[in-house]
Amino acid sequence: MVQSDAQVVPHPDEVLGSLLARRAWRAAHGTASFAKSMGLPWDVWCRDIDRSINVLFLNKVAEGLGIERECVRTMTVNTFLSKCGVPVQAIGFEPWITYVGLVRWKRIRYGQMYCCRCLDSPDRYLCRDWRISTNWLCPAHSLPLQDCCPECGKPFTPYRDDELVLARCGRCTTSLAGHDLQPVSDEELELHRHIQSIWNDARTGRPGPLCALYRHLSEVAVCDPRFALAGEHWSYWRTWERAALLRSQEGVIVRLASHPSRGALVWCGYSLACDLSARPKRRTASMPIDPQRRAQLLLDMARRVRWPRRSRARVSR
Repeated sequence: MVQSDAQVVPHPDEVLGSLLARRAWRAAHGTASFAKSMGLPWDVWCRDIDRSINVLFLNKVAEGLGIERECVRTMTVNTFLSKCGVPVQAIGFEPWITYVGLVRWKRIRYGQMYCCRCLDSPDRYLCRDWRISTNWLCPAHSLPLQDCCPECGKPFTPYRDDELVLARCGRCTTSLAGHDLQPVSDEELELHRHIQSIWNDARTGRPGPLCALYRHLSEVAVCDPRFALAGEHWSYWRTWERAALLRSQEGVIVRLASHPSRGALVWCGYSLACDLSARPKRRTASMPIDPQRRAQLLLDMARRVRWPRRSRARVSR
């Protein structure tokens, strides 16, 4: 079992993978060998462990790092969303979470968001709010979040090649910290404060405005010709594209933040918003009540059945 290091303590808003990477660096291990010494499977870094973890993984991480199980659970994004009244699941589509495609340590789509000024600090880590799709800027430094290397465009992979602890690109070794970026405007900071007030209302037991905002953004992004990625869910968009969507709906956001209400049909609102995406709907498994329709359905199913041809049924001449 890996001994815990008292000097590397989890931050209140840190994700689980960030803590494992920092502990591995302090123990002079690679991230893969550090996870193996804890008894974790080899494909642990091929999963989105910052989003959710199972019970077996939770027990091994808590025992290996020497921290409480509840502390490990709170370091996942799904735990934060469940406290805000958002329906979550272990796999599949998740509301409010930015998509990160993981295939053997690689990002097949976008990298994880980061703040170049936050990575410039000695105790650098990944913040949980950087996985929420309504965040496109760092409120501490008033800088837009990035998701790739500014030089070669490689997606940010924080748990591979020590990109997080070294704050440099794994391909061209360019430093990811301290870049001279254009700071965001005061209007964007004010809009971000309104969005954070909606999240605070959801955390205190009033998830109605947050659900209404999600439903409204999904309806706008599904067919609005102003956006190049219209038709695809807006949680999968790049950072600046999601920022443009939120800026275009500033009036609705301010109205929801100024007049919060306690929503009753929160789960229904999220499920209806998910149905707006251009995905094929699943067929129901229940049989119709009408006997004529039931018989016609059985006949249609029988016509689609194709019996396999076996070699012994063939006649050789």
